[in-house]
Amino acid sequence: MFDLFKYQFIIYAMISGLAIGITTALLSNYLVLKNQSLIGDGLAHVSFAGIIIGMLFVKEPIYVAIPIAVVASILIKALMTNRNIRGDASIGLVSSLSLAAGFIIISVGSGYNRSIEGLLVGSILTVNLTDIILSILLLIIVGVFVGLTYQRLFSITYDYEYAKFTRINVKFYDYFLAIVTAVTIVIGVQSVGILLISSLVVFPAISAHQLARSFKQAFLFSIVINIIAVFFGLYFAHLLNIPSGSSIVMLHGIIFVATLLFKWLRKG
Repeated sequence: MFDLFKYQFIIYAMISGLAIGITTALLSNYLVLKNQSLIGDGLAHVSFAGIIIGMLFVKEPIYVAIPIAVVASILIKALMTNRNIRGDASIGLVSSLSLAAGFIIISVGSGYNRSIEGLLVGSILTVNLTDIILSILLLIIVGVFVGLTYQRLFSITYDYEYAKFTRINVKFYDYFLAIVTAVTIVIGVQSVGILLISSLVVFPAISAHQLARSFKQAFLFSIVINIIAVFFGLYFAHLLNIPSGSSIVMLHGIIFVATLLFKWLRKG
C-alpha cells in the first residue's frame, strides 16, 4: 500500500491534498450550518474565470485567480445583505457570470495549453512546490484564525442575532470567512477540480453530523473524514488509474452513506 510513496509526485499530491482537506474541514461546519455551503461551488466557477484570465498574463495563473475570487467573495457577501436577493441567488449570479466569462475568453483567445478537463476534474498529481507552500500556508492561517476565534465563530454560526447583541463584530468574521474560503477554493481547484471542490466543503460537515453529539465532535470528525477521503481517494486513484478528484468525491459519498447507516443502526 505504501509503495506509491516512492514517487515524489505522489508525496507532493498527498501533502497538498491533506492540507487542503484539513483547511476545508475547518471551514465546513461554519459554512454548512449557516446555509452557505454553495458558496464553495460558486467560488469554484469564479476561480475558473480567474485561472483562464491568469493564463493570459502570468506563468502561475493562481496568483491572478486568488484576488479575483476574493473580490467575488466580498461581492457575494455584499449581495447577501440585500433583502431582495437571497443568499443562494447572489452566489448564482456571480458564479454563472464568471463561468460564462471564462468560456468566452477561451473561445476568443488563443494559446491555452492547459487541459480544461484538468481544471474541471482536478490534476492533483501535477502539483508543484509552490502549490504545496500555498496550501500549507493557508492551512496555518485558517488553523490559527479558527483556533483563536472558535467561540465567537460558534456563536455566530448558531445564533447570529445573539452574537450581534454581545458586540461580536459579525461582519468582520463573515467577510473574513468568505475571503479565506475563496482562497481555499482557488488552491483546492488544483486538487479536485472546479466541478468537485465544493464536495470538500459540504461532505465533511454533513457526514460528521450523522456521528457527532456536539459541535466540537462534528468539528473534529470533519477533519478526520476529509483526511480519510483525501488519503484513500488518492490511493485508489493511483491504483485504479482514475481521476484523483473524482476518486476523492466518490469516497466521500461512500463515507456519507456509511455514516447514515451508522446513525440508523444507533437509533435502532
